Amino acid sequence: MQLDALFSPRSVAVIGASQNPQKVGGMPVQLLLRLGYDGPIYPVNPGAAEVQGLTAFATIDAVPAPIDLAIVALPAASVEGAIEQLIARRARAAVVLSSGFAEMGEEGAATQARIAERALASGMALLGPNCLGVMNIRRKLFATFSPAPLAGVPEVGQVAIVSQSGAFGAYAFSLARKGSLGLSHWVTTGNEAAVSVADVIDWLADDAGTRVILAYIEGARDGAALQRALAKARAAGKPVIVTKVGRTEAGARAAMSHTASLSGEDALYQAVFDATGAIRARTVDEMFRLGQAFATGSTPAGRRLGIVTVSGGVGTLMADSASDLGLELPPLPESVAMPLRERIPFCATQNPIDVTGQVTADLPVLGLAAQGAATSGAYDALVLFVAAALASPLLAPSIVEMVRKAVAAAPGVPMALCGIADEATRQALLECGCLVFEEPTHAVEVLSAKTRWAAQRIEPQPQQPAQLEIAPALLNEAEALDFLAGFGVPAAPHRWVHSPADAVAAWRALGGEAVMKIVSADLLHKSDVGGVRVGLRSEQEIREAYDGITGAVARLAPQARQQGVLVARKLAPLAELMLGARHDPVFGTVLVLGLGGVQVELHPRTAVLTAPTTAERVRAQLDALGVLKLIGGWRGRPKGDADALVDVVLRFGSLAAALGPRLGTLEINPLMVTAEGIAAADAVVSFVEEAR
Repeated sequence: MQLDALFSPRSVAVIGASQNPQKVGGMPVQLLLRLGYDGPIYPVNPGAAEVQGLTAFATIDAVPAPIDLAIVALPAASVEGAIEQLIARRARAAVVLSSGFAEMGEEGAATQARIAERALASGMALLGPNCLGVMNIRRKLFATFSPAPLAGVPEVGQVAIVSQSGAFGAYAFSLARKGSLGLSHWVTTGNEAAVSVADVIDWLADDAGTRVILAYIEGARDGAALQRALAKARAAGKPVIVTKVGRTEAGARAAMSHTASLSGEDALYQAVFDATGAIRARTVDEMFRLGQAFATGSTPAGRRLGIVTVSGGVGTLMADSASDLGLELPPLPESVAMPLRERIPFCATQNPIDVTGQVTADLPVLGLAAQGAATSGAYDALVLFVAAALASPLLAPSIVEMVRKAVAAAPGVPMALCGIADEATRQALLECGCLVFEEPTHAVEVLSAKTRWAAQRIEPQPQQPAQLEIAPALLNEAEALDFLAGFGVPAAPHRWVHSPADAVAAWRALGGEAVMKIVSADLLHKSDVGGVRVGLRSEQEIREAYDGITGAVARLAPQARQQGVLVARKLAPLAELMLGARHDPVFGTVLVLGLGGVQVELHPRTAVLTAPTTAERVRAQLDALGVLKLIGGWRGRPKGDADALVDVVLRFGSLAAALGPRLGTLEINPLMVTAEGIAAADAVVSFVEEAR
């Protein structure tokens, strides 16, 4: 699909155009006329010669010129025929406002699928159905039945809004107008029969008039497309602020392992956002704060924040917030601090820089502090707290001028000001590149977000490995460990035996203490049925353990097949991890990494990654989980090999990705990190016929 005609059409036809501007087919005509769309408008209505002052046409075929964009506002039963006529006319794009399709059940879904198939085959970009439409603020295109633009249109700007929800889209449009957030485009995708949020983000990544993208997402049918689009926007230097709603648990998939229950839908989306540099906004307010922040001023070059305040208490509040967010607070250089102390001897010139309430009597000192800090080279961003001074008609103009001079003197140092400002003052500050907030910590939070985004290094997604052809099967533990070892995931030294005598021979060959476990593809939690013995040091203990294990399992799990006993060397782990993978129908292969052993149930803190992944992403997650510190030799303990651990995770991820939709369960718990190396001590592996 080529989306240019959808977002910037040379002509618009309204199919189902109405003389009544309040109807679905009448509002787009009214908006296009009233708000200044400069291309030809062709109303199509078989019962009218004229619609809202424009010549109307009885049929689509009667339109006398090429149709770039068609706005379809017909009953659902008439939409399919209209799309066929538009395809015959070689219309390049269509916005289907009509409802009554997939949201209504199987019959509507089937009709929607046929429409989408025909549109895609013809190359027509089809938005909707059941959507609120699209706007291009710069081109004055209003292909929507929302009346929101009649109350006022935001200024032309560099922020685009794309929403799966029409109601949220209309709300966001009104918030943008109210908050003076300049827009480039506004798009609602509805049922996404053909054009999805991912497609829109992909197009906006190439749009020269868009700098920031705000996205409201309820779900995705093609996770790979969403990931590609977000990565493309990040590569283009365009922040994507995402509000993702609908957190769900995946407990229903957890019958075989912990992996599914620990990688629910929301964790998957977050993994994609993390991998592509998309910024998650938890509230609508945060979404718009971040949107304005990224659209205004420059991006910090580092983590050094300077705080200039008229209140020591508020300065401390902002300093606490900055420290919590990982920002640095270096002191003000003496070359700038000395002149400030000469003007106000009792001001604090460390950081926060407290010029005190004395500025009301000596206002220029505020500009001296702000410009001095901004140009000192000590800070990558600056935040100013001026309390109620901006509310004073006497002080506000001078403060705005001081800020303007400071921003001009240090254009690479983004600046935020906190205080109570009227709309005119707020606009004046935004126009000179300074963010404005009433809540001081909000200023620190958005500067921190800009800092993190600028510093984030996004690695390209590794190439998918060739798919493995493998028959459906459920492996027992011995088979599972051997299978993993064949792909470079080492197992703890072990032997698979079928008699007490063989168990003794295995123990002698392995050396050291032994662990013995029942081998059965039917048992996931072996210790629950007496199927595990540990700390075995003698021939007698080995023989007794063999008989004890097989006897206990026979009593407590008589339905389970007994396939022998595994004898393994007891290891001394520095850390135990759980490493799992599953195939998700939307996002493909998913890795789950967390603390292992029984801790996975007691402390289910995990990291979720899409696979295959990169060494940097794995290392970052291991660090976030505290694993790197745990194996780093703390308190004189031996060190584990972090590089080897990362390599094992990467090999495991590549194997999981190669299995693709044939992956049923792939889990190691625990994966042990020892002073000697990395070893899988237990594993569950199964393959299925095809994707679920």
